[in-house]
Amino acid sequence: MRDFFSEREQGKKELKSETICVAVYNGIINTFGKYKKNFALEFPIRCPDNDTIYDTNVQLLNVSIKSYIPGMKTPVELKDNSYFDPEDEIEENEKYNLLDFIEYCYSKIVDAEEWDYHSYWGHYHLRFPKTQDTREAFRNEVNRIFERNGLVFYLDEDGAIKRHLPADMNNLLENLIVHSSDDKLNELVNNAIQYIRKPQAESRSIALEKIWDAFERIKTFYVPANKKASATQLVQSVSGQTDGFDNMLEIEFKNLTDIGNNYQIRHFETNKIEIKSTKQVDYLFYRMIALIDLCMSDINVTTSV
Repeated sequence: MRDFFSEREQGKKELKSETICVAVYNGIINTFGKYKKNFALEFPIRCPDNDTIYDTNVQLLNVSIKSYIPGMKTPVELKDNSYFDPEDEIEENEKYNLLDFIEYCYSKIVDAEEWDYHSYWGHYHLRFPKTQDTREAFRNEVNRIFERNGLVFYLDEDGAIKRHLPADMNNLLENLIVHSSDDKLNELVNNAIQYIRKPQAESRSIALEKIWDAFERIKTFYVPANKKASATQLVQSVSGQTDGFDNMLEIEFKNLTDIGNNYQIRHFETNKIEIKSTKQVDYLFYRMIALIDLCMSDINVTTSV
């Protein structure tokens, strides 16, 4: 879909909201309804004469949807009662149900073509080419709804709902090279990056935990048996010839270590401080990943020598 006038004149909305409103929910359900026949391959209604598929068995489709997304309150039956009233509010769990529903639809949609009209029963038979044009069309429509409403979510080509990160963080992650000789360290950093892109708040908490684990591990890279000595060597190596940079890094190492010890990041005892804001999680992740990026650059160079 081409840009609207307001987008051409004023630019597109900043993608920063994570709140699914009724209009977005209903718009996604309406989009789903447009592709009803594209679920027919897995949930078929067959012609009584020749057993050829001609439509989607919506009842079976809904049974499947309910089994995979049991918390979805609205019955997705392509009827008026599939939609929320404009005065309703979308609860947090219903938001995640909708995002799960989008992933479900993407995994089931196939290309379907009407090709043979059966005059006796008054229907067209369907055939299913191996292309994926309809799946891509569905993805584009869903993402356009998200974009028009300023939502951070998007349906990626791999079928997973992800979220747009702040531009600076996204650029950092896109250019971060994770290629040290420590496979476990590489795994922790890569897993943290994967989790921070996921929409669920709990996934971001996991990302924070993993990147802090990576921080604790990277401090032992040079001298595994002596973390303090190893961290000092790492700081000196990263600092290079820049005056005072080692002192600044030592302070940052200590501050981030204290944050990891005092907040519920790696430890969850009752005396640890709970982080209740996803914005704070993003901030801490960005702060830590910037340091990891700096350290990984040094370690990657050392590894390649």
